[in-house]
Amino acid sequence: MLKNYLKIALNSLRKNVLYTGVTLFGISFTLMVLIFAVAVLENELGSNKPMTNSDKLMFIPSMTAKGYERQKETKYDSIWVDDTLKIDTITTTKINRANVVNESNAGLSYSVFNDRLKTMTTPRFKSVYFPKIPINVYPSNAKLELEANLVDAEFWKIFDFKFLEGKAFSEMAVENRVREVVMKKEAAKAYFGNKDSYLGSEFTWGSNGTFKVVGIVDKSVSSNEAVSVDLFFPVTFTNSDDLNYSFGHLGSGHVVLMAHNHNDFDKISAELDKVEKNIQPVDDFDEFIFNEKTLEDMYAWGFIGNQTQRFGSKLLGYIFTGLGLFLLIPLINLINLNSTRVLERSAEIGVRKAFGAQTKDVLVQFLFENLILTLIGGFIGLILSQLLLGLFNANQWLGETHLAINPMVAFIGLVIMIVFSFLSGIIPAYRISRIAISNALKTASL
Repeated sequence: MLKNYLKIALNSLRKNVLYTGVTLFGISFTLMVLIFAVAVLENELGSNKPMTNSDKLMFIPSMTAKGYERQKETKYDSIWVDDTLKIDTITTTKINRANVVNESNAGLSYSVFNDRLKTMTTPRFKSVYFPKIPINVYPSNAKLELEANLVDAEFWKIFDFKFLEGKAFSEMAVENRVREVVMKKEAAKAYFGNKDSYLGSEFTWGSNGTFKVVGIVDKSVSSNEAVSVDLFFPVTFTNSDDLNYSFGHLGSGHVVLMAHNHNDFDKISAELDKVEKNIQPVDDFDEFIFNEKTLEDMYAWGFIGNQTQRFGSKLLGYIFTGLGLFLLIPLINLINLNSTRVLERSAEIGVRKAFGAQTKDVLVQFLFENLILTLIGGFIGLILSQLLLGLFNANQWLGETHLAINPMVAFIGLVIMIVFSFLSGIIPAYRISRIAISNALKTASL
């Protein structure tokens, strides 16, 4: 039976080359876009090295400092002492929190992390880093533009980089300002050239001097600022103006907290609220608020919202709504095409029913034909997707992000194909399966 279904399906597709070509294009192009979008999201937001713990990460890229209106009140108190009237003046300052007169948003100072956040008990790990430091070097008298993060030792416990050589620098190295650096392999190759091993090589960072390479890590698939740079230095080598900057407890440091599990975010937020309340007013700022973000929020920040808003869920909602609408348009077109196709075969269905074919046989036949067509289009879509991903990777249009169709993406693509086949074929197939024999043979109408 299945063999007959397949033979009829292939013969039907060969008879109408134009219909088959248009349908295959619609299916393959739609699936290519869907699979590409899923690949981008899975690589950016999925649990891939060095972001295996992505669902447990809370970022604090900035802090908001607010200063409120101050209102002075003077009270007078008089008393007679030895027939002399003495007047005491009492001046008090009240803070009117309804009127913000001074507000600033910036990164965190290194001292706020060390004094306030490093002592938190709810997160499993706490790390501070100074991101995206531009570094221009001149190996072989040619300018090479790199970016570096200055990180602490706990950074390596949060982000599980794949070390190709060596290891990360230790907490002792950070505290004692040992001149060590961890490099991405591509950066090491660009700076030192092709070598069997880069360990022990010396990287010169301008006036900061030379640093010994102690680790070489593989490139990351994520574009997140914490992991997408070329080099990693100990945080204590941060420019002294930035490291010791403390106006209003602000600075240029970013913090990442790793929870024991993804259900601990509310507990971490509650502890952060307590920390905020214990920060002393300074420099005309009365209140300090940590701007917490998940990985999704950090990704959304590059497109919508600002550093004080969290739009991760909203961005994902926009993306999935857009993909749903993108799927709906070709789906409607395919329903129309299928309706036209089955209309042309009304006489064939009438003959089959006249010879004893049941309604369910006709229904299964047309759904099977649609499934075969969709699977062929899906296969073409997978090939086109692989070509598109390869094009993006080769040209580095998404930076260091490396896109690939992994098993999860392929599975999602397969599910999309099946759903696509069923939705676009069920209505025309149902209508044609219920056509009366006389109508099919005489009028060829549904």
